[in-house]
Amino acid sequence: MNRNIIPIENTPRRTSPAKNIPLTLLSWLFLTGLLFVIFPAGLVTADTVSTATPPGMNLSINPGEDFFSYANYQWILDNPVPEGRKFYTAFEEVEDKVESRVRSLVEEAASDHDAEDGTPGQLLGSFYRAALNDESNAYTGLTPVQDELDDISRASDRSRVRIVASNLTARGLDPFFILYIDENPEKRAELIATIDTGDFTIRFPPFYELEYDEPIRVRNLMKDYVSRFFMDQGMDGDEAARAADVVFRIERRMAQAEMGLNTTSAYSSEELKPGTYQVNDLDRLFPGINWDVLLDRSGRPDLQEIYVMNPHYLREVGRILSSEPVDDLKTFLTWRVLQFAAPYATPKMQEQYYHFYDVSLSKKEITPQKDRILKIMNLYLGNPIAHLYVDRYFSASDKKIAEEIIRNIREVMREMVINLSWMDQDTKDTALLKMDYLKEQAGYPEEWGQYRNLTIGDRSYLENMLALTEYFTEGSLQLSGEPSDPDVWYVSPHGVQAHYDLVHNRIIAPAGFLNPPFFDSMVDDAWNYGSFGWIYGHELIHMIDIGGQQYHPDGKKENWWTDDDANRYFHAAWPLIVQVNSTQVLDNLTLNGTRMLIESSADLGGLTLAYNAFIRSRSDPESLDEPGYDGLTERQRFFVAFAQAMRGNITDEGLREVTTTEDHPWNRFRVNTIPFHLDGFYEAFPDICPGDALYLNESDRSELW
Repeated sequence: MNRNIIPIENTPRRTSPAKNIPLTLLSWLFLTGLLFVIFPAGLVTADTVSTATPPGMNLSINPGEDFFSYANYQWILDNPVPEGRKFYTAFEEVEDKVESRVRSLVEEAASDHDAEDGTPGQLLGSFYRAALNDESNAYTGLTPVQDELDDISRASDRSRVRIVASNLTARGLDPFFILYIDENPEKRAELIATIDTGDFTIRFPPFYELEYDEPIRVRNLMKDYVSRFFMDQGMDGDEAARAADVVFRIERRMAQAEMGLNTTSAYSSEELKPGTYQVNDLDRLFPGINWDVLLDRSGRPDLQEIYVMNPHYLREVGRILSSEPVDDLKTFLTWRVLQFAAPYATPKMQEQYYHFYDVSLSKKEITPQKDRILKIMNLYLGNPIAHLYVDRYFSASDKKIAEEIIRNIREVMREMVINLSWMDQDTKDTALLKMDYLKEQAGYPEEWGQYRNLTIGDRSYLENMLALTEYFTEGSLQLSGEPSDPDVWYVSPHGVQAHYDLVHNRIIAPAGFLNPPFFDSMVDDAWNYGSFGWIYGHELIHMIDIGGQQYHPDGKKENWWTDDDANRYFHAAWPLIVQVNSTQVLDNLTLNGTRMLIESSADLGGLTLAYNAFIRSRSDPESLDEPGYDGLTERQRFFVAFAQAMRGNITDEGLREVTTTEDHPWNRFRVNTIPFHLDGFYEAFPDICPGDALYLNESDRSELW
């Protein structure tokens, strides 16, 4: 489960509050492949770019020599890579636009003190006002978690410590592990209560073990960070230092267990594997944890099954609760409560927290207060933000246009699969069945979920965060054992993400992503098919390609290609591999056509699907080659839109890194390779000829799709 994306449903799935700057938000989805490009070119003059020409173009550049520069030259000049980054692309452009819009919507909501309770505007406005109210948060301090701190302090024996630990987990403070709802990996159609590894103060577990300069530096910083918090709670320096050592020792045991370094036991390794466990067996298999209290406080004493992601880790948690001195366990639990509260409590605690994670461990400067609040709101209040965003920026007619493009491309895809020369008939039948099962989530959901029975007030940031975490925990666990909703949105509609979900066989293109240059309801079909249509087609190809072959239509992980299919696929893809292999990026550096085949193949297939769907959508085919108001024909606008959707700048350092580590070629090289396999591209630009650097002879063009 991606614990950093709140689904749009009545009872959102849990996230771990302590992971409020989650690293997994940086993990790439499909569009990370759209993030890269740099080149020099000739000067732009009034003669080469008219006011009617699509912005960014330089018509003096021969598209057969450098189609990317032809389409994007002026944009490249106007959008250098920002300081501290390695690249800047259309994707970052859209992210910046959506972020600015969200900020305005939230600030607008915060200025409305009369919004009806429970409405998106009220939830967002109250949360934002409370988070910014330094005076009130300083006054409130740790009061919202004082009961938890008092329970820890009063725990007189190991039995009581176990009860306190379970109560903290049930409320969402997660001292050792998190309990949340997710699809059962063994039965995808069913939801199940799930236990996964907890959070650590050092968020990269190997740093608890590695013996070189940086891990040692981080460990020392962590101990200093922990000790300062304990000193603020009344300990003297020596006591605080000892407390920090205790926290480090216990967290090190947890980190070792997550990495599988301390998992020997009397039980066989076959017995302890990720999977579904009966609640009646938990005391026997994972002793030391008070399961009755945990399930009762979570509102599910009747729970029969739990899916355990890392059973060896869970067993080590029981050992920790059974072997560590009681006072040390109380110290650790106190720390977990303080660590949960720190980013939301007093201004001083927030400063200490973000100084440690932002300054000491990351980018050397503290994230501005409003930025970090908005990040938290995107994680925990994504539904109300998305609701306001869609109401303002993405209409039902916008959604209708996107869905029509999707339908047309799917029709072309079905015909393409039927006629593929390299697939056996049984393989084609499975591919077509996957198409029948495929779901799309475009723009926004048909039905909006509601945050029922959730109270967000103006007084306390920490109190609001506690309300959210407890709400997510108890609300979502009520769904354990219920059928999984295939239509649930796990990407917020205002998110700037578009990708194919292999396991659930669905393509997601939220309203936040559907912005220029990827989509624009105010422009013609040629533009939207060339940009959004190509992106959708790319993801559709992933449904049946080397990655998609690993999952059946029902989500079962099993290869459905034959060996003959694979051999014929690679034979058909060979011209594409050769072309990519021969593409020079920097001195002594070329692309790797084999490693990048899956993405280059999807690029080619996606562009082919989008182009054919666009041509089919035209009621007057003869108009395709008539120059329009901007001097471009519709065919040309299609391919220019494709190139501009991939516009971007990159440093040499970034280019070398991308080329040696990523499966996607950098954007410039995708634009300067893929279209040259399509006959339609040469129809659009008939002046491109064999003497041009990027021209491909017909025998060198891949007929993969």
